[in-house]
Amino acid sequence: MLLRRRIDIPTTLLDSAVASTVPTAELETVLRLGTRVTVPGGTTIMDEAGFGREFLVVLDGSLAVSREGDDVATLGAGDIVGEIALLENSRRTATVSALSDADVLAFNRREFATVLDECPAFAAFVTATAESRQAA
Repeated sequence: MLLRRRIDIPTTLLDSAVASTVPTAELETVLRLGTRVTVPGGTTIMDEAGFGREFLVVLDGSLAVSREGDDVATLGAGDIVGEIALLENSRRTATVSALSDADVLAFNRREFATVLDECPAFAAFVTATAESRQAA
């Protein structure tokens, strides 16, 4: 029998809203499937109307979200971004920039599909987040 190595979940993620709805085992899977990336403050990560190629989970730091030049949200640990374009195979609905140095977990389309298949509670969190953003 193969044993999986336990993954340390960052405290910032454990203290976030996602951890209140997603079991620890799924969070470990999410961390295992994504790629950790540090984004320098001031960097534009996603451009509104650009084609969506990646999905991000914020581990630490803060991201600014704007739509048509208007600030609409500030995201922090446990927040997600990029889900709408990947779920709907559409263009980005907002521009996202790092307000400070930020650690994120990045997923390409294939990894995003895998994490949704393997983590039903996380998939429900992603879907609910996308629906609430589209309703706003």
